[in-house]
Amino acid sequence: MGKWKQWLKILGIVLALLVAAGVWAFFHWLSFLLVDPLPASEDYQWPMTVVAGTGMPGYADGSEAQFDKPLRLAPFGDDTILVADINNHAIRIVHHDGQVDTLAGGPELQGYLDGPAAEAQFDSPHGVAVRSDGTIAVAEVTNNTIRLITPDAAGAAPDETTYTVSTLAGTAGEKGYLDGPASDALFNAPHAVAWGPDGSLYVADIGNARVRRIHEGEVTTVAGTGDYGQADGPLGVGTLQYPIDLCMNEKGHLLIADAGTSLLRYYKPGQGISTPWPSLTLDMPHGVADASNEQAVVAEMFAHRVCMLTSDQKLVALCGTGTAGPGDNELNKPAAVLVHSGYLWIADLGNHRIITTPWPTADDDADDDQPNDDNAAEAQQDEAEAGDAAEPAAPAPDTEAEAEADSDETDASRQ
Repeated sequence: MGKWKQWLKILGIVLALLVAAGVWAFFHWLSFLLVDPLPASEDYQWPMTVVAGTGMPGYADGSEAQFDKPLRLAPFGDDTILVADINNHAIRIVHHDGQVDTLAGGPELQGYLDGPAAEAQFDSPHGVAVRSDGTIAVAEVTNNTIRLITPDAAGAAPDETTYTVSTLAGTAGEKGYLDGPASDALFNAPHAVAWGPDGSLYVADIGNARVRRIHEGEVTTVAGTGDYGQADGPLGVGTLQYPIDLCMNEKGHLLIADAGTSLLRYYKPGQGISTPWPSLTLDMPHGVADASNEQAVVAEMFAHRVCMLTSDQKLVALCGTGTAGPGDNELNKPAAVLVHSGYLWIADLGNHRIITTPWPTADDDADDDQPNDDNAAEAQQDEAEAGDAAEPAAPAPDTEAEAEADSDETDASRQ
């Protein structure tokens, strides 16, 4: 009789556990109905198409093109973009039909030389941006310069135009920090560039932990103090750590990918730096694009995915599985993103290819990297006020910080 009581006791415990598990499962299921959680990654995996690149590093134009670490993207006419191909030391033209041409530079043209685009030399071009008149700005990490590729004579298509390369700012081979006349100014590993609505050029000067502005032949500092941090505030207070990419949003303000703080930062001329998504930390935010409506798209290099930061403070994965790979739904160190011509373009750096996925909008803005007309006047006024702002004294660059700035990309920009 004692054994039966013992077994009944054990059976009662088991039944109680089963009931408890059932209750937990019910409320867990109910919570999904009430909270509407973010779907699993396979449910929001956007379809990706390889536009160009074979998956192997190399250099070739045409329909079977090869890249060697495509790092940055810029719009260049309908269904066409520019690519900063860093290890080929070239600026490439990529059409959505898969045709690729080289605009300037090449693996045999590594170095520093201005002149006709067919002869000009570049060394690790990182950032690229196109102004409304067709002028192309290039940020060069190794040369520590900002170069211009200017159209000479227009052809029937953008890639039939002839170009000349010149130096806008910086001294080739000399890194440092110095504002003033563009010909005398110094940069430290400039990583990205973006044109403002008034024709000024913004530079992500990663080695100096600053954002610089080039306007009418003068270089000024508009964000960052040279001290490494993530403080919000006006010029002289707000700090950056490793501003690795930036883009102009629809209001004419800057979105800044800060790889050192793992955050997206925001710069409004005349007001300084803020952090619009303070709770959304990212895994090496290497590229950023404006998604309009106070949203942004980010290339999370070390998470091997592309995400959207929404206006209601959510992080939504769009492309990539979170694991590096060459598969149909996989990315390997995505380095840059661009919304252009009805597509989201991705520089899949580790796979040496350019990828697109349809962008779900009714109409694309004709100038993706330019603010719309409603905001242009406000943006230009902001920039004018920013130009009058006092600038802080410049601390000397820190050699240890310089090394860290380069290592932030690991093999992304130095292999």
